[in-house]
Amino acid sequence: MALAAGLVAAATGAAPAFADGAQWRPVAPALTDTVLYDVSSADGATWAVGIHIPEDAPFAPAALRWTGDAWVETPQPLAEARLDDIAVRSADEVWAVGSTQGASDLPIVQRWNGAAWEVVHQVPLPDGDFGGFSSVEVSPDGTVWATGWAYSETQGRTPLVLTGSADGGWKAHDLPAANGLDTAAVLPLADDDVYLAGYDGITHFDGETWSEQTLPGRFQDVVVADLAARGPDDVWAVGHLEDNRLWRRPVVLHFDGTEWRSVPTPAETGQLRGIAFDAEGAPVVVGETVDPAVDPSGEYVLTLTENGRFTHTEQVPGAGHLYGADTDDQGRVWAVGVTPYDATTPSTSNPYATIRD
Repeated sequence: MALAAGLVAAATGAAPAFADGAQWRPVAPALTDTVLYDVSSADGATWAVGIHIPEDAPFAPAALRWTGDAWVETPQPLAEARLDDIAVRSADEVWAVGSTQGASDLPIVQRWNGAAWEVVHQVPLPDGDFGGFSSVEVSPDGTVWATGWAYSETQGRTPLVLTGSADGGWKAHDLPAANGLDTAAVLPLADDDVYLAGYDGITHFDGETWSEQTLPGRFQDVVVADLAARGPDDVWAVGHLEDNRLWRRPVVLHFDGTEWRSVPTPAETGQLRGIAFDAEGAPVVVGETVDPAVDPSGEYVLTLTENGRFTHTEQVPGAGHLYGADTDDQGRVWAVGVTPYDATTPSTSNPYATIRD
């Protein structure tokens, strides 16, 4: 509770606790032609997912398990697919979502049962429709929330929200037109306390009704990429705003149980992708920049200062764009993405992973 109170204070300008001397340590897998989109850790297990993108072959899904010393890739039930998000509930229950790739792109949910991956649900879409899941989380009650999008010629792009469990019982949720989010992130604090976010702001589910969240001023147009919380009165959202001068400007929002407020970020080109909390409870935000003046490698990490502002002061050795982050049982922050762009081999993408000790 003290940590949560400290973070709320940080969002309103008071000083929280900070970890001194934090260091990023690269632990990249020995792979090429691969991008890692997300990382998740719980119950002593850490996983990362993404996609293999070989130059002369179809896309293939990638799911890597950390052994404590190295990453081990696990066999996949689908040959042509991509995995965009992962949620570890325990060492024997890990969920990943994405989409098939090929003639028909269909949203898929996969489960690791402790020994192997299996496709537990493939969303049937009408002929000619396609889509994918972009986010998955498991509520404290054990409900799996998978969110994403579908496209049809008649309706255009519409949100997909699916719930289920290891026992099955998958159910689709219909959002009101006013809450028609192109979903990118879901955060189930409980089955009756769920946040959903994406290209059209943030909405909340109380177990019966979806309601749009009131965001401050110009942040109504925020594109949210990730959500995280340390409690119902300590919820964070990260993403970006489109900017005529900067292209995209980093945005961090905080909910204190009563209202959403913006937390100051640098006025520079940056796109935020993921958020996690360090051992001291302070938020660490990862993303990317396309401005060499901000960072020539493209990596982008924001941390909270004592005056309640986020700054880009930490450097991550060997990192390029960072797409996902999470905290393990030891309070270490993990981040994944790709190595910096190499103009001499523009078609090659090497995966990247790092730990913040």
